[in-house]
Amino acid sequence: KGVLQEIVLPFRSFVGLSSTNANFANYSALNLQETDRSDIDYLNIVLSKFEFNGLPNPSGIPSQFSLQLESIEGVRNPKPQIVLVTSAACERNARIETKEQRNAEIPIVKLNPNGILNWKYKGEDALRQSGLAYSIVRPCGLTTLNETTDFLLDLKQGDSISGAISRKEVASIVSTALSTSISTGKTYEVRRAEAKDAIGVKGTSRQTLSNQLQSLVKDNQRYTVGLPVLPAAVDPPAELTDEEKQAVLNDPRVVAQRKREPNSQRVAGRDDDGVSISDETLSPNVAAQQQQQRQEQQQQQKQRRSAVEWIGSWKETRGSA
Repeated sequence: KGVLQEIVLPFRSFVGLSSTNANFANYSALNLQETDRSDIDYLNIVLSKFEFNGLPNPSGIPSQFSLQLESIEGVRNPKPQIVLVTSAACERNARIETKEQRNAEIPIVKLNPNGILNWKYKGEDALRQSGLAYSIVRPCGLTTLNETTDFLLDLKQGDSISGAISRKEVASIVSTALSTSISTGKTYEVRRAEAKDAIGVKGTSRQTLSNQLQSLVKDNQRYTVGLPVLPAAVDPPAELTDEEKQAVLNDPRVVAQRKREPNSQRVAGRDDDGVSISDETLSPNVAAQQQQQRQEQQQQQKQRRSAVEWIGSWKETRGSA
């Protein structure tokens, strides 16, 4: 009495309870050693003359008692406090030591405009060393093609893939990563899967993405699956000359990319010229849907042009009057 004590309550000493009733009336006990801790909603500490099942508590001796809690930690793995979106190729860029290695790389790594890949990787490195719970998403090249078509997504580690992904698909993986502890402490690349049977398949559902996140390893455990340790962050290399930049932009892979997306400023980040998804590649239903959308867009553009022409004509007429 009158003495402060530090009391350790091992997690294994708690009783896991589950109830299907809204009023939490009829509980059933769970084996916490076999329970996924990410499924735990809350923690109660109760000193009572009764057990959870209503039977007398043999340790429940009536007395004056108070317990001040400063914090409760370690109950479940934390969800990310921050989800950082950088880009694929920033890790492979950080591994480059010589000009010869850079010249052998994909176009975006060769160009590395304003050292952007180095600065993105430095941001990753700062977050990994911050002590915060994090998840780092590295999208491959952002695209506006086939934005209404469903695709399965590839989640990989080691920064060895290239490809394309829409902003909406990136948003789906970010939303999922924020909602689950299985994404914490992991850095990974994401792109659209390019197999034909991956087209037209809903790959952005939370369950599908959670399963893929589950298969990834934490950054400090990469060596356990044969992935190289993350390299140190380094300053950007010297800027390319105008001639060197133009040589990169004349690369057939960049030319093919610009041809696929004329309005895009994206530089190809691929080891090949990419997969162009045509109407023949898509399933009949998806291809018909895409064709209808293109026709609607063309009709809308035609209507806008007509409206602009009419307004211009009206102004000229009014000016003459």
